Amino acid sequence: MTATDPDYTSQVRDTPHRALPLLDLAPLARGEVDGLAQQLRDVAEGIGFMCAVNHGVPDDAINAMFDQAHAFFELPLEDKVALEIDPHERGYQPLRMTVVRESDYYERPQNDFYESYNFGVDYADDHPQVIARKRMYGRNRWPAGAPDLPGAALNYMNHMGTMAKSLLPVWSRAMELPDGFFDPYFSRAHFYTRLIHYPSKPDLATDETGHGAHADTCFNTFLPATEQAGLQVMDVDGTWIWPEIPADSIVVNFGQYLNRWSNGVVRATPHRVIPPVENDRFSLPFFVCPNLDAVGECLPSCSSADNPAKFEPESFWQFHTGYMSRVYPHFEERWEEANAPQ
Repeated sequence: MTATDPDYTSQVRDTPHRALPLLDLAPLARGEVDGLAQQLRDVAEGIGFMCAVNHGVPDDAINAMFDQAHAFFELPLEDKVALEIDPHERGYQPLRMTVVRESDYYERPQNDFYESYNFGVDYADDHPQVIARKRMYGRNRWPAGAPDLPGAALNYMNHMGTMAKSLLPVWSRAMELPDGFFDPYFSRAHFYTRLIHYPSKPDLATDETGHGAHADTCFNTFLPATEQAGLQVMDVDGTWIWPEIPADSIVVNFGQYLNRWSNGVVRATPHRVIPPVENDRFSLPFFVCPNLDAVGECLPSCSSADNPAKFEPESFWQFHTGYMSRVYPHFEERWEEANAPQ
């Protein structure tokens, strides 16, 4: 067993607390976009994390999803392992399965301390990419021991997806683009959710986290407020903070794909999770991604002769699969196993 490190444990738990910017989405219902767009741009160019309130996602949908997360992780281990994650990133990841082998924040590979279960958009059996067995074009796999999970998951996904699409006009204005610019890129949006369970762990080893420092790959991420603290955010000066999160809010942060699409204008903020001290932590991150095959070229408002595009055009599928195989060996291994000669 790895020895604990009291100095490191104290260091990560004693970081300062700070309020995140607050974005009140109530004006969206009145068709008021411009004020929100300026606020969104300011956050995107700054800390890259905010709390959305009056977001329209019903409490019942969020609470039911938390209840089902508890129910799933309470299943016998053999029932969960029977749904072990597949090449399409659907299913269960056991505790400490996730190894981060390439990171800007650590000198050696890291093992994250959580278990998770992924579900997302279902692609029809007759979808051309499903027939071709293309990675990420999969279907959800549900446990028999949690019969209410599929219904709660679909309801949660529908409400969060509605919120995601309601923000597209704000993004267009924020990035100084024509109204409706992003709509074609999200006509078949790739939404997915990860239910995560972080067991409590008062004493940590050197560099140990629940979820190591990283930036999400997606367009943006929605995270309903949790009962147990754990999330830490890297501020613009490189210091870690505990964000103060209102109980009825949804945390919003921006991913690497949007950072690339915006030529670096939008910050993909590093964040991490520190294991709770007493009670276990459960979280429900919802990842907002464009159509898998839509190629994002540098946003026209984000480049000029003096500031040329820094990144090659690519689809989210290209970026995400390349990143996940490079950073997380189990995803590369799953894909290789699925395509090995029989």
